[in-house]
Amino acid sequence: MTTTIETTEREQAAFAAVELARHPARPRALQVIAAAFDDWTELRGDRLFADDRAVVGGPARLGGRAVMVIGQEKGTDPMTRAVHNFGMPHPEGYRKATRLMQQAEKFGMPVVCLVDTPAAYAGVGAEERGQAWAIADSLLRMLNLRTPTISLVLSEGGSGGALALAVADRVLALENAVYTVAPPETCAAILYRDAGQRARAAAALRPGVDTAHEIGLVDELVPEPPPGAHAHPAIVAAAIRGVLIRHLTELEAIPLDDLLGMRADRYRRAGG
Repeated sequence: MTTTIETTEREQAAFAAVELARHPARPRALQVIAAAFDDWTELRGDRLFADDRAVVGGPARLGGRAVMVIGQEKGTDPMTRAVHNFGMPHPEGYRKATRLMQQAEKFGMPVVCLVDTPAAYAGVGAEERGQAWAIADSLLRMLNLRTPTISLVLSEGGSGGALALAVADRVLALENAVYTVAPPETCAAILYRDAGQRARAAAALRPGVDTAHEIGLVDELVPEPPPGAHAHPAIVAAAIRGVLIRHLTELEAIPLDDLLGMRADRYRRAGG
């Protein structure tokens, strides 16, 4: 009986962490870009099919340097959430991201990705238009991009939809974010044939970014003032700006060939 109670408490605590990361008032990509970056100019479209508003991006300035910032945007109210598809990108979003990465490489601009998605969109149309291929291409592009790269998990980093923008030289995360192989509901549906067992799945996933930090998949956790980033967006944006500038300064001091070698070694050793 005691074991059952302890298990239930652990499951509840694990899913509470997911719910905190999903708080509707947490800072979103567009809000962070507006507060932490200067002179941002949005670029749209994948040049093949459409413009996916779940991914936003374009050149900006950060600490006096030009950077390419790419973010997954969830929206802040019912209308904008619908416009941005709740942060679940279609293949066009990933193709837009890879297009912007190529531009950044061409002009010698570091790439900063703001990750915030429960998962890539899993609709039939997205699969028909090459969702898996678009994600795979983004992964490969980031592994070989000849410019410094940083990814920051803002709230949710779920599945390959997040990983497509997170194969970076440095991966950072807000301390109350989650970073998982799949959302708890998806995991529960696959493992237990019941999405309602999401708390049980969350306990098994250990979704908090502290787990990813322990095994070396996340390099640094950015502190959030209590009770979380949703209550102090300006303070969190300033902290994000400072940590990004610090890591970019460190990465820019490394020769590009050495940086690519370090990046490859990092992901060869991931989870080991």
